[in-house]
Amino acid sequence: MSNFWNDTYALFVREMLIFRSNIRANIIRSIIFPLTLILFLGNLGNTTVGSTSIAVVNYATNTQSMQFVSALQASHYLKVVGVTDQAAAIQLLKNNKAYVVVTIMPSFPKGTPSVYLYYSNNFINLGASLQTITSIAQGFATPLSRAAIVQNEPAAQQSNVSQDPTFATSVSYKSFLIAGIIIMVSVFGAMFGGGMSIITDRQLGYLKAFLIAPISKRSIIVGKMFYTIVLSLINATIALALGILDGATFAGTIFGLGWVYALVIMVSIGFSGLSLLLATRMPKIEIYSIITNAVILPLWFISGAFFPTSSLPSWLYPLSQIDPLTYATNGIRDVMLYGFYPTGAILVDFSILGAFAIAMIILSFKALKNTLQ
Repeated sequence: MSNFWNDTYALFVREMLIFRSNIRANIIRSIIFPLTLILFLGNLGNTTVGSTSIAVVNYATNTQSMQFVSALQASHYLKVVGVTDQAAAIQLLKNNKAYVVVTIMPSFPKGTPSVYLYYSNNFINLGASLQTITSIAQGFATPLSRAAIVQNEPAAQQSNVSQDPTFATSVSYKSFLIAGIIIMVSVFGAMFGGGMSIITDRQLGYLKAFLIAPISKRSIIVGKMFYTIVLSLINATIALALGILDGATFAGTIFGLGWVYALVIMVSIGFSGLSLLLATRMPKIEIYSIITNAVILPLWFISGAFFPTSSLPSWLYPLSQIDPLTYATNGIRDVMLYGFYPTGAILVDFSILGAFAIAMIILSFKALKNTLQ
């Protein structure tokens, strides 16, 4: 066993020396990719629309509530797309046909609260629209009703309008996106670190030398996995730092950062195993690059990296639930946006990522064994 770990360490050091020999280009590459994604995609959710589509649910059906609905319809910031029941309004929200659901309670305007706001996860700038709805409601609601306070609203402007981001976070799209970018750069580090090095070693004759050398053959796989873990951690750190510098928020503590790195490591192990499995079957880098992109990009798109998985078409959503990247992205997003990682989510996320990693390790060992034969 000691020989195995000695061989693994020696091969890991070799990979790191190769990385160090071209460290400037490697670091620049690690910066440009996430920076491009952040700059081009990070501001997609910050645009302001001329008017925000809203759905209204009127449980009060009294004179004041009717006047409230009329005031909403008269606002230039708002476009009422339906006065309907709660289930239908929420469906409009899920289908992105409405961005806010305004629910008027039976006790309007004296209830505490008497108006509930549910808004969607499209991350457009709803600030002006939400403020407009709140201001209109304040004209009807009793000022002394303080039971439900609008989140982050100054005390002088508190009202009895309750905002509930049921289908979203109340943070910027940029903060939402960074979790997906961290996972993406980690996967690319794993896929193009481990697999590319196998193909390069084969083309230069080093792989044949390793296979006939008196070393543990599994140490070849494990040594490259350790290298891809380090590469993924470097990429993830750079992506997170760039995101924060560009305005993203990180609500977690140092312990939260530990969870982020743990998820990156799990993803790196699983996808480095997949990369080594593919690389042992493909003699050319060009073919390997095409295949890996065909595998990675669909998994990334359906993982919720750009938008919540609930917005996926009905036929794609089940696939997102078996995508390991979905669980890694959700875990990092929990830490970044909310500052904590629920125990239930930890168990589910690490169980799925662990099962994927173990499966890929076993398959990569078998592929190497077949290469020897």
